[in-house]
Amino acid sequence: MSPSLQAAQTQTIPWNIVTKNLHGHELLRKKIHQKISKLARHLEHFPPDTVHLLISLERHPRKEHYTAALTLRVPSNIIRSEKSGPDLIGAFDQAVKALLRELESLKAQLRRENFWKRKARRAQLHRLKLAGFAAAPQADGEGPQNLGDVVRTLLAEHYPRLLRYVRRQLWHDVTAGEVPPNAIDPRAVVDEVARRALSESTRKPANVSFVLWFYMLARNELARRRRALRSSTATAVPLDTPRLLPEDEILLEGYDAEQPLDIIERQLEPPVVETRDLLPDQRTTPPDQAVSQQELLAQMRRAASQWPREDREVFELYYVEGFEPDEVAMVLGVSKARAQERIRSVQDRLRQQVLEQALI
Repeated sequence: MSPSLQAAQTQTIPWNIVTKNLHGHELLRKKIHQKISKLARHLEHFPPDTVHLLISLERHPRKEHYTAALTLRVPSNIIRSEKSGPDLIGAFDQAVKALLRELESLKAQLRRENFWKRKARRAQLHRLKLAGFAAAPQADGEGPQNLGDVVRTLLAEHYPRLLRYVRRQLWHDVTAGEVPPNAIDPRAVVDEVARRALSESTRKPANVSFVLWFYMLARNELARRRRALRSSTATAVPLDTPRLLPEDEILLEGYDAEQPLDIIERQLEPPVVETRDLLPDQRTTPPDQAVSQQELLAQMRRAASQWPREDREVFELYYVEGFEPDEVAMVLGVSKARAQERIRSVQDRLRQQVLEQALI
């Protein structure tokens, strides 16, 4: 039987409870499960392995006052709500309502993420059928126990993507002659991003998603290390520079076959349905299409290395990472109008590059 005819796999969303100064008895857990079921319908488009709900319940040590905090991890963000009051269930109910409002305002933004444009994720979504939250929470001590644990999980999920982004930025810097080869370690940059994200998670700007904040931290850390290089009076240069094969060079640049490379084509020309789009297994990329995508990206990459830094960053964030203009503006620290102006400039550059290649 073909995969498309197989029955959909039923999956549930994991959740856990962490309590302080109170006992999470069975009746309380059943009431909590009934209330969080309202959240499930807003999460049905997310793969279960990218979603987790942490519930923290705390009783004041000297009086009847309770605090209920909900921490929800979704593919590109961590959403939190916290409410307090003399009644535990009442405080929890208010926290659920606050989280619902956050979900409704962010749902459209989350759905357009680069994450969802990946073929593997699309295929997984077609096979999965969410049944809501698991009937019981995870065992005591299992799952994240605080916000830091949730941030750490999100970082681990997006670490490869951040590393590819930093490698691409450094490749452009080296190609443009702005940074010596091997002068900045991309892993050290991303590790510093992880350290700051874990130690300063409460300082994240309220209007910025966690994943977008990771990119902002990465860009700032790269800028800091570039300044340190410029101010250094002595730069260690290796005597022997290893020669990389073309395929190894592409890998070190950080471009990944799963990246939504067709974003560039969609932005420049309207999509055209071809025979290869009707393959039985959509998860398999035809060899000729894969080669053409790599060649297109290589051409765009070489062209971008000669552009001003801001245009290079816009190319990476908008066309390769798939961020929206307002998100690009946040990462670059400029106005949305300025980001849109640079996107149009890059678009014109890319279109001209495509036309020049077509005439060769």
